[in-house]
Amino acid sequence: PGESNGAVTSGLPSAFISAEIRDLPIKQGGTGLIKVVTQPDVKLGGILVDKPLYFFPNEDGSQVSLQGVHALLEPGVYPLRLDATLPDGSVQSYEQLILIISGNYLTGESLPVDPSLIDPAVTDPEQKQLESITITTTPTPTRFWQGQFLSPAIAYAESTYFTSRYGTRRVYLGQGTDLKVNWWHTGVDFGGGDGLAITAPAAGQVIFAGPLTVRGNATILDHGWGVYSGFWHQSAIQVQVGQTVQQGDVIGLVGGTGRVTGAHLHWELWVNGVQVDPLDWLNQPYP
Repeated sequence: PGESNGAVTSGLPSAFISAEIRDLPIKQGGTGLIKVVTQPDVKLGGILVDKPLYFFPNEDGSQVSLQGVHALLEPGVYPLRLDATLPDGSVQSYEQLILIISGNYLTGESLPVDPSLIDPAVTDPEQKQLESITITTTPTPTRFWQGQFLSPAIAYAESTYFTSRYGTRRVYLGQGTDLKVNWWHTGVDFGGGDGLAITAPAAGQVIFAGPLTVRGNATILDHGWGVYSGFWHQSAIQVQVGQTVQQGDVIGLVGGTGRVTGAHLHWELWVNGVQVDPLDWLNQPYP
């Protein structure tokens, strides 16, 4: 999905050997992948747009940070800053501007729903609950996954189709009322009937499994490094909190619970506090 890599080896402070950001320019809803090689015993941090960067050691000796870019962020030029803390406590920084481009997402999707399910008294607490699980200043340092993610609908790949894609601008219409809520689609929807098998797109640990009002029967996997998958509207949850799952394991069944117009699987992917386009993660490996 990207066009080029922004690799820098000259002009860096002495703590850095090299720095690279993959897939420039980054689209709205994209995932920024920053790979840095430093001198020994250097701790890294920084920001991308306005989000803090968390770095983790990679097998090749580099340090890697993954950071989502919000689907509603205005296209434009934004900062990438890298901060290197040396063993003596001193800090060296490098900053450059990067381009965020439009994701060219669809508009005009209207969905009639039960008005109680777009009432802020219901939706706001559930959104805060979700954010309390998926937004953290201490991401799990273990990366449970290897290589590319696989579709969670791969068990019924021959019969499924996308009923709604990530980033689509939506209007929810309260049935029998004048209530309208403008929103956007935070994941990708796979069409399919009740009872089809949902599989883990990558290895991870189950950190939430239970009913929610809007999202129905929901499961959240922690893949490590600040990456989380959410699976909504299930007819049955087949995992428990604390369980470790491997790529391809059945974790639940497709259903129509919560705020839906029919049975389907909604899969969304959070990367350090931001929902990103999951299809990018099916098209290439991270890191």
